Amino acid sequence: MTERQQTLKGLTFFLQLARAYRWQVVLSIFAAVCTVLAGMGLMTSSGYLISRAAERPPILDLMLIIVAVRFFALSRAAFRYLERLVSHDLTFKWLMALRVQLYHILEPLMPGLLLRRRSGDLMTRMVADLDSLQNLYLRVIAPTLTAIIVIAITVAALHVFSPLLAWVTFFFLALNGVGLPWYAVAQARGLGRDQVFARSDLQSALVENLQGLGDLLTLGAKERARRIVQAGDRQLSDLQIKQASISGAQDGLHHLCGHLGMWTVLVLAIPMVASGELQGVHLAMLTLGVLTSFEAVQALGTAFQFHEQTQTAHDRIEALRHEPPPVRAPASAIQPATHDIRFEEVTFAYDSIDAVADVSFSLPFGRRLAIVGPSGAGKSTMAYLALRFRDPDAGVITLDGRPLTDYTQEEVIRHMAVIPQHTHLFNDTIRTNLQLARQDADDDSLWSALKRAQLAGFVRALPNGLDTLIGEQGATLSGGERQRMAIARAFLKDAPILVLDEPTSHLDAVTEQRVLDELFAYGSGRTMLWITHRLLQLERAHSILVMDRGRIVERGTHEKLVEADGLYARMLRLQNQVLET
Repeated sequence: MTERQQTLKGLTFFLQLARAYRWQVVLSIFAAVCTVLAGMGLMTSSGYLISRAAERPPILDLMLIIVAVRFFALSRAAFRYLERLVSHDLTFKWLMALRVQLYHILEPLMPGLLLRRRSGDLMTRMVADLDSLQNLYLRVIAPTLTAIIVIAITVAALHVFSPLLAWVTFFFLALNGVGLPWYAVAQARGLGRDQVFARSDLQSALVENLQGLGDLLTLGAKERARRIVQAGDRQLSDLQIKQASISGAQDGLHHLCGHLGMWTVLVLAIPMVASGELQGVHLAMLTLGVLTSFEAVQALGTAFQFHEQTQTAHDRIEALRHEPPPVRAPASAIQPATHDIRFEEVTFAYDSIDAVADVSFSLPFGRRLAIVGPSGAGKSTMAYLALRFRDPDAGVITLDGRPLTDYTQEEVIRHMAVIPQHTHLFNDTIRTNLQLARQDADDDSLWSALKRAQLAGFVRALPNGLDTLIGEQGATLSGGERQRMAIARAFLKDAPILVLDEPTSHLDAVTEQRVLDELFAYGSGRTMLWITHRLLQLERAHSILVMDRGRIVERGTHEKLVEADGLYARMLRLQNQVLET
């Protein structure tokens, strides 16, 4: 996309936003123009007052201009306050609308989008890139419109006194507002875009290092992580220093150009006064008015600089809008009557590498199916597909005899309670985190779920009980406590289908036994898809699938698989040896 097309795209984006707040936009621009014109009026009326007072006229002849000076002095402050109030209120409203809009864009793309993009990069787009868009109006659109209107008024006013002075002023205003910024942008080309990407890389590294801080410390990799963050910080700092140097030089040239314009007008106006073409009392008025008019174009340098940065941030957010949805919503929503699950020759690949290949099985309602296998065998992908986070590349998954694609993603998830391998907890209370499963759950229901998850005693011992804050990602809880929070959510949701992905991997043997007893008791009369690499109590499953490299290599009950002496039996022997050791 060319730079011109990007600019037009950015303006279209602005116009779409401005439509809902058009009167605020008009009021903001009006106040900004009046602020600059009041400053010009203050300087021109002051210059005229001084020049006229030097002629010693009667005091009454000066009263009108004295009132004008006071009016412009007070009105400038009032208009500046109004402009700041309206423009910032407008910007905050836009940001709020954009954040809601971006959330609605991201929601249907999750969690599949996390498989293709770094979580830190997504956070940067939602925070830093959106914040950058506030510059679109405050530092790009508003200063540009203000400058155009003020230049037109200034040139028209000067034309009344002298066409020559009007065109000379227009030349210096155009040089100051367009020529110098254009040169500065040429010098800084790519800096705005590079800063956006450098900031994104730095924040992505920070987020990932903070989330994995425990593992980094355990593995002794903290120095490597620190070097990555320091390198990103240096890169961003170097770009910002270069940008600041160009901005400083540009500001100096702006002031130089403005004063050159004032002196040029003064030099041209003196002979006009001598020849009688211009009255002497107008000399100071015109000169000071021209100098003050450069305030209108002073912000255009910043507008040019922020344009690239804002455009890049806008393009990064727009890229999310064009992300292909992981699943297609059906034309009409339906509900399953029973809860049988069937996979028929299902294949699914990540980056052209098959995670699941030609998988077929049937899970009738009320039955328990266990899926086992070594790490990377495709077990979690099966749960991922059953929840309809993604649709298979080939084959069909059915629920109640109908293809899963006939159901909305929300309807599928509503009928399933999931205990994920990695539990996400929000920086809120235990109560709020549990009520994500059922918003109307009362205290009795919460305590019942916690009791079944073997967590009630721990929560009761906390100073604030259910209202205890657990920190970001449940930082105040251990891995086992976080996992039991997910199990309590599943109990609380009371869904007809249970999807268990390594539900007890962080628990000690005694707690694991108790939790599994509760899960199997709870799962009686429910469909259960149990994914695990720990071959414990699998005799409770009605059927077991053994997976390796994305394919089903064995299937049957625990007893039959042990007798077959295949992969399942070898895995069981290896696990028993480890436990004995």
